[in-house]
Parts: sequence; C-alpha cells; structure tokens
Amino acid sequence: MRYICFFLMLIFLTSPSFGQKSIPSQKQYVIVKSTFDFLKQVNRYKANSFTKFLFSKAGYEVYLDNEELPEELYYNKCSALHVDVKDKSNLFATRNYIELADCNGKVLFTSKLGASKLKDYERSFRQSIRNAFFTIENLNLIYASFSSQKIENSTTENNTQELKKASKGKAIEIKPLEVLDTITKEKKTSTSYILSAQKSKTGYQLTNSTNELVFEILNTSKKDVYIIKNKNGILSNKGSHWLVEYYEEQLLITRKLQIKF
Repeated sequence: MRYICFFLMLIFLTSPSFGQKSIPSQKQYVIVKSTFDFLKQVNRYKANSFTKFLFSKAGYEVYLDNEELPEELYYNKCSALHVDVKDKSNLFATRNYIELADCNGKVLFTSKLGASKLKDYERSFRQSIRNAFFTIENLNLIYASFSSQKIENSTTENNTQELKKASKGKAIEIKPLEVLDTITKEKKTSTSYILSAQKSKTGYQLTNSTNELVFEILNTSKKDVYIIKNKNGILSNKGSHWLVEYYEEQLLITRKLQIKF
C-alpha cells in the first residue's frame, strides 16, 4: 500500500497538468541587412554574413534580408530585431558600430565603435565588426525589451487612441552610448588629416605625426597635382585642402588632407 501511495504521488508531481505550467519556446528572430550602405554591394567582403554569424552564435535565429524567410516572419517582419552596421573609418583604421532597430527603422540600441588596423579588407571589417559586437552588453535584455514593446504594440494596433494611452509612461529608455557623442563631435570638427611633406628625388614623402610614411607622391607636369606611388590615384590641391583619390579593389577612396610642405 505504501508503494502504491508513493507511485500515485510521483505521477501527481510529474504530470504536466499539475505544478509549473510549461511555457512554449518563442523564436527570437534577427534580420541583418544584406547590403551595408557604406559598402554598396551585397555581402561585400562577407561583412554581412559575418554579422549574421555573430548573432547566430549568440543564440538567435538570423536571416539576411534577401534570404527566404520562414512564413511567420515573412508576414510579420516586425517580430524581428533589425541589424545594420555603420562605418566611421578613417585613413588609418577601419571603424564600425552596430545599430539595432525595429521594423520601422527606430534605433533601439547603438554599440560602441569597433576598430581594426589590418590592411586586408575582409579581415579588417571582420575584426572591427566583432569588436563592436562585443561592446553590446545584455543583448538578451535588449531583445526582451524589444519583444515586450512589440507585444504591447501588437495588442493595441487596431486602436490608435488606446495605443497612445497605453504607451504613456511605459516607453523603454535606452541610454545613448559614447559612440553617438563621438560621432557628433567628429561632425563638428574638420575631417582633414595633417601630414608633413619631406622632399625626395621624384616628389615628396608624406608622413604622419609619428613620422610613419603614409603616401609617397610623384611630380607631374601640372602644378599642385601629384601621382600617388604604388596606388591608382592622384593628389591635387583644392585651395583650402589637398584631396587624395585612389582605387582599392574597385572602391574609390577619397580623403581630405592638410599638408605641411
């Protein structure tokens, strides 16, 4: 009799009808842009697929926006967190940051800048994006906040007035990160880079503040126009600044320079 009672008690405790209710697992969708604006080509340097890999490794179900989507996501892209990568590279380093937004383009979170000084483009973007991704703290909490906001919006989407009332005092506050201040400050300052010119037999050597060689320029028949050695480009005087223009892997690079001759 004692064994029968024990057996019945065991069934009672382990039965799905009793105790803690089972919670169905909800997929956490992320959509990554297939073409970042600063690269202008689909998955150039594999930057987009690498970004997808980082979020997949973090445990999310991730798709590029040009991939075939599951039916539930295809008809409701607002159920996914949307990811974009922005560029703040300069003459000396690749620098990127990651934006997390909703389906309407509202930015919910911005990472800090990731940087790389590798010369190979694919490896450089990969390192820079990875470093930016690692600055995103509490990614699960960000997604949970986005998800709760998404559910709240979907339950009241048929009544605009109710949505306004329900959202009062319930807005999710996400503190802006240092990168936003940095970008603002950079917009206010000059984007030129100051180099020093040292005369050579065929033109000049342009060095930075640490005396590193940045460009070697060669004389031409035109005044204030130089050929950039070992690069498919030129350096020309634009009055208030010098402009360097050259191609790398079919991508036109332009930079403003201040040169001390």
